[in-house]
Amino acid sequence: MKDYEPKKMKAITFTGIRRVLERARQLEEDGQSVIHFEIGQPDFVTPKYIREAACASLQAGNTRYTSNYGTMALRKAIAEKLEKENHIHADPGSEIMVTVGGEEAMAAAVLALVDAGDEVILSDPGYSPYDSIVKIANAVPVYIPLREEDNWNFDLQALRQSITPKTKLLMLCTPSNPTGTIMDKKSLEELSQICIDHDILVIADEAYERILYEDHVHTSIASLPGMWERTITIQSFSKSHSMCGFRIGYIAACKKLMSILIRVHQKLVLCATASSQDAALAALTQESDEIAYMLEQFDKRRKLIYGTLQELQLTCAYPQAAFYVFPNVSSLGMDGDTFCQRFLEEYGVACVPGSDFGPDSKNNLRLSYATSYEDCVEGMERLRKFVADIRAKQ
Repeated sequence: MKDYEPKKMKAITFTGIRRVLERARQLEEDGQSVIHFEIGQPDFVTPKYIREAACASLQAGNTRYTSNYGTMALRKAIAEKLEKENHIHADPGSEIMVTVGGEEAMAAAVLALVDAGDEVILSDPGYSPYDSIVKIANAVPVYIPLREEDNWNFDLQALRQSITPKTKLLMLCTPSNPTGTIMDKKSLEELSQICIDHDILVIADEAYERILYEDHVHTSIASLPGMWERTITIQSFSKSHSMCGFRIGYIAACKKLMSILIRVHQKLVLCATASSQDAALAALTQESDEIAYMLEQFDKRRKLIYGTLQELQLTCAYPQAAFYVFPNVSSLGMDGDTFCQRFLEEYGVACVPGSDFGPDSKNNLRLSYATSYEDCVEGMERLRKFVADIRAKQ
């Protein structure tokens, strides 16, 4: 029998997140207690008013295709949100497209905008599916190593040096998955000028733009001068409203870019699920203290996790947003892969090795505090024991 696997797919594997999750579930099936720090899925039930909107939509028979762009009611609500919160002016008729979550939005954007051999700039560390999406599109990922001492911001000199005539796109994730940090406005302005000077498009993944702590502020790069016409802004309801299973997100982009994106989106999925769109409309138009409560709980967990890492003298940038920390474990005499494998097998705590987020991040690991506070407490106690055991043998 022929080898039917295309060459481009041989380098595409399940993310480390999913591999760790599957192993953790195997251990649970064998009776072992496992703390889940590997998956970025809020542990909260989707707020009741959103679930009720989805149920009402189904009961009303809203089970048919919508416009490829999404329902006009939802697009108008998104446009109002973007104007108010992100200072982005997008026409709901031609510059907003509802997608099947942020993942489909990213895939559609990359597939629509690159040709084979084009180069796409990625941060290292960066969200792990970016690399695979770029390779599936037969484009070339170009990694820019980031440094914790720079708060995981782009090294602008390294960025300039990486640009070639083949550079087409830059993929930006702020607030960051996996580091939990934010690019400040000044850094974004400098990054924007480089993109303008070299005519580079930007895919801005802003899935965590509403999960901010203390007085930290998120700036949408599309709101900066000269960037609207070259930015594809992706936002989602999965994290901010605990709606991961609804698979609902959206893209905002200028009419010229959207006319390209919509053709790929239409061929991939036709449209987002009608009831999920109605649920998303409720999420944007109805107020609830449940969202504020979730943010308060994330903040409580953040302080516990970061405080424990400081106590154990494991270097880690202070998390400003999202629900991740990205500590360096090289002081323990091992890389992130070894640490995560042992931590899961010996102590029943699932984390994701930094190598899953870029080749230069092998000494780190990503820890998600999207799980319960009680699990965070137990997970940190297990971490103390694991680190003490390692240091006793050093």
